[in-house]
Formats: sequence, C-alpha cells, structure tokens
Amino acid sequence: MANEWSVKPAVNEVELLREWKCPVTGLVIPKDPEANLAWRAKVLEMAAEDTDLQQDLYTACSQSLLFFVNFAVFTLRVFQTDEEGKSKQAGDRAHIPFVTWPIQDKHLLRIEDAIDNGEDLLTDKSRDMGATWDHIAVYAHRFLFRDAESHLMISRKEDAVDILDGIPKNYPHGSVADPGTLFGKLDYIMSRLPEWMLPPMNRKKMHLVNTLNQCRVDGESANATAGSSDRRTSIFMDEMAKMKEGESIKRSTKDVTATRLVCSTPNGPGTAYSKWRLSGTIPVFILMWWEHPEKSRGLYVQEDELGRWRIRSPWYDLQCGIRSPKEVAIEIDADHVGSGDTFFEATIIEEHRLLYARETYRTLYVNWKKTVPDSEIARALEKRDLTLIQRGGSGSMRLWASLVQGRLDQTKSYTVSVDISKGQGASNSVIAVACNETREKIAEFADATIPPYELARMATAICLWVGGSNRLPLLIWENNGDPGFDFGRQVSETYQYPRMYYDRAVGTIAQKRGKRYGWRSNPEKKAGALGMLRRAYAHGGFVNHSSEALTEALMYVHYDTGGIGPSEMVEESESARKCHGDRVIADMLCIVGFGDTPKSQKRGKPGNPRSIGFRLQQWKRRRTEAKKRNKFDFRKAG
Repeated sequence: MANEWSVKPAVNEVELLREWKCPVTGLVIPKDPEANLAWRAKVLEMAAEDTDLQQDLYTACSQSLLFFVNFAVFTLRVFQTDEEGKSKQAGDRAHIPFVTWPIQDKHLLRIEDAIDNGEDLLTDKSRDMGATWDHIAVYAHRFLFRDAESHLMISRKEDAVDILDGIPKNYPHGSVADPGTLFGKLDYIMSRLPEWMLPPMNRKKMHLVNTLNQCRVDGESANATAGSSDRRTSIFMDEMAKMKEGESIKRSTKDVTATRLVCSTPNGPGTAYSKWRLSGTIPVFILMWWEHPEKSRGLYVQEDELGRWRIRSPWYDLQCGIRSPKEVAIEIDADHVGSGDTFFEATIIEEHRLLYARETYRTLYVNWKKTVPDSEIARALEKRDLTLIQRGGSGSMRLWASLVQGRLDQTKSYTVSVDISKGQGASNSVIAVACNETREKIAEFADATIPPYELARMATAICLWVGGSNRLPLLIWENNGDPGFDFGRQVSETYQYPRMYYDRAVGTIAQKRGKRYGWRSNPEKKAGALGMLRRAYAHGGFVNHSSEALTEALMYVHYDTGGIGPSEMVEESESARKCHGDRVIADMLCIVGFGDTPKSQKRGKPGNPRSIGFRLQQWKRRRTEAKKRNKFDFRKAG
C-alpha cells in the first residue's frame, strides 16, 4: 500500500523555489505563478518584434523540455486547495501557467527518458496530481521538436480521447475539443503557444499531424485490439485501471512499441493495471498527494494501532472525514488492495500478521524414496513404514513447529489440506498442515511446477511422516477441475489412502457425509467455507504463521459473476479458476477439515488379565477368529 510503512518515513512539506535555473540552457525562470506570468508576457512582448530572440527561445524550448513547459505551456485548473485544506473553485485563476513542482520536474524528465530509451513506464498516482497533463506536455514537446515520431493515446472510451466533430477551422485558435479529453488537453496547450512556435498542422478527430516534421499524435478508445495495427514511437494508456480490455491491450501493444506509458489511479487489485503495477515487470513512478504543494501543508506522520506509519496533513484529515474509506483508498492513497471489493478485511489480516506471522523454524523435504514404486505405497501406508520416506534438511516445505525425534508431536492429531494447480508455472500447488488441537498451521509447501500426480505422491508421503495420535492425518483437497480429479484418483485408487475427506451435502439439515472423496466446490459452498476462514481470522480459531498466505488473503475479491477468488483471476474464465491453486484455499480446507476430524484415539492401558471383562474380550476375539477360519469358501467348492 502506498501510504503505509513499518518504519517511520521522513517527510517534509513541498518547498517551492522562487526561481529556477534551467540546467540545459542556463536561463532563469520565476517559479511563482504570478511572477512567471508577468515574466512570460514581458519576454513574449520583446520577442514579438525580434526574430533573433524568437529563434533563441525556439532553440531553448527544443533543447529543454522543462524550459518549454515553464515558459510556454498553460494548464487548466478547475479548483484549488486553500490553507485549511478545503477545495474551492479556481474562478479567474483557472487558466494558469504550467509552473512545475519538484516532483513534476522529475516526472516529466522520466517520461522523456522512457521514450528516448525505448522502455515502458507506469505512473501510479493519487488523483489531481497533473499526471495526464505531464504526459500531454511531453507529447506536445515532441510533436513540435522531434522528427517523424508517431504516438498513440488510448483511454477507456472514445469520448475520453476526443470529441471533436469535423475539421476545425483556424486550428488551434478555432473550435477545439473539450480539455477534459486527451486531445482537448493537447489542443489547449497548442492554442496558447506563441504563433511563431506553431508549425503547419492538420487536425481532425483522433488525429493531429505536424506537416513540417511529419510527427503525429493519434487516438483510440480502449478495445481488445487497440494499438495493434501499426508501429508507434510510444503509446500512452490513460486511466488503465478502468479499461475492461486492459489485459488484451497490454498484450496487443507489446510488439507495437518499445515504450508504453501507463497512468492511472487504482480501481481494485484485480484489474490488469494493478496486476501489472504489482508484478515487478515494469518501472514505476509514484506520484502521490504529499508531493502536492497545497495538499502537503502541515504534513505529519502518525502511527496506527498496528504499528504502521501513515503520512497525513490537514487536507488529508479533511478528506478522510468527507469521503468513504474506499474512495480515500482509490483517489488519494492509490491503495491497490483497499480500492477493491476485497473479501477479507485488511485491518484484521494485518493485525493477524502482526500477532502471528513469523519466520520458519526450518525447511524440509519429504517424499517417498525414488526407488519406491507406486504399487508399494498402499502397503507402506497400511504398515506405517517410515523407512520408505526420504527426508532432507532443505526443501520447499516450511515448518513453524519444533520436531520430536524427527517428526511432529505424535500426541496431537493433524489435518493435511491440498489445493492443486496444473503445475505449469501459472499458480502454486499448496499443501498445508494444521494441528487440530491448537488450530495452528504448522507447515506449508508451495510449488508451481509439480504436476497433480506427483503432488499426490508427495502428499501421501507427507501424511505418513506427519502421523499423529490418529496414526494418519485427515487428507482433504479441492476436487474441482482436472487437477483435482487427477489428484483424487491417485490418492484413492493407486495409493488407497485410508483417511480421506468425503464430501458433505452443505445446506441441508443433516449435512450427511457422502460417498464422493475430496471437497467439491460450488459458489455457495466456497463462499461459506471462506466465510469460516474469515471469521476464524476475526474471532480466533485459526493461527496462520505464513506471511505469504496472509498477503494472498488480502488479494481475494468478489467477482462480478458472484464468485470469490484471487484478484489475478478476475479476467479469467470459470474453468481457468478451477485449475488455479493458492494458499488461501489450502487454509480454508484446514478449517473445513477441523470439523470432520474425530477425536484423538487414546490408547488405554491393557486390562487386568484376571478380570471377567478381560476374559470376555479374549473369548469374543477367539470366537470371531474361529468363525473366519471355518467360513465356507464357495470359490473352492466343487
């Protein structure tokens, strides 16, 4: 989350310079908006009758993006923030010179550098930080001063890109588009440049061409094939989090341009934008509200009840009082988790992490020895033959419990839960081990490359090693999709594991145990089981030491189709979701398994051999064995 730290951040109010010296041209520019406006008017008045000065200024603008913006570009401001943190109409101060803040200087140069060097750049931002204007200003600069470049702007719908009708007369001083659109912002900048800086241009809806240097800017609405029909110097995707076809656009533009400029506030963890932002595969520029000169007045930090430091200001405090928590998360905090319709309460999960998450005691490798064929595993499970188990000190299974003679505490009983993926690298297959008495997860295995049939072999080996007071733990898995069916066949038919979970008819009064092995999922059952896990986190009943599992829980969201699952699967089909494995489902199955596990089988002391009760038991046992020996075998008769 953008506004949370476990270490107290060092923050200061934004300090604005009175003057700024351009490092490229050496020219000095006033930074106060009113002083800057007066300075611009004076310089332009001098240049009106001096063609040499015009050429010098043109050259300075072409060489320095920041000089161009602070000297020639205007921006439109609808409202402003006063000293008490309240927003008010800009009024006669709506059209102001684009005098950049320190963070905007960095942002503008970072965008320019991304285009020059052919790399992607994602801008993660709070609302009202001028991020879109920054991108448009860079495009205006390249449109004027670069040769034969082609740029494309994409937004969620056509009316957000351009609403111009027909061909404008006397462009850019005639009819232009609404500055609320992308092309409208470009028109706005062009219409306020000095005449001697403007080239001959051709403008029509969704297009602007510099006929002098053959540089062009085009527009397109967000659709599955947006940007895929041409080659571009760069593509700008504005408010990508609101694009329904975001993932398709990301794929279709990959081979079209070397530079994709992505800009948005988050709209929940399941969007293509948030997945890309959090993937670590694209450079990210963070543009947050505390870099705003007006909103950062009175900036301070505050520690919450979970030990997290949050940056605040009088403006931020006021917004928290008049906006909903979700609106604050979306528009101000740029919170990719809190901005979505998450299933688990973030505060509860973070509190659980603070109380229980910890480093593992050790890692372990547990599996059958390679020399043990599948046909021998059923007998080994029946005889509890631990000599066929291979154990190593380093592996993918993590332990949060101490061992007694190389095993878990055998006076306790256990549940082993499994969530199965295809094993093709897209998602993890997960095995979780929980103690039934303490309701504590004490082991976790996660791997994205192990196929279901190999996972079944490993799971039975882990079950034999886990053991416990019931001799073997309950084994429960989600028996949905091909991976679940494949795993179930191996466990039940090939390995004949004796203590499997059998599905129950949830929603009936009796909820009788059925004949189908494995936990069979449907939307209602899954919502109910996940609700049990959520209540266990909120009210106790499950202790999870895995920080990774708790992080995955934070990313669980409500789907538009009514289901619940990881945000990364929002745009996937139902069949793809069934083949997805993760830690949250394994944890959920532990909770389900707790309710199906019998009490530990306590082995009592042998009775007194001289007592009548003991003699009666011995007589019954001998009579039963005799009946078995004397039973007539029809197969051998005749």
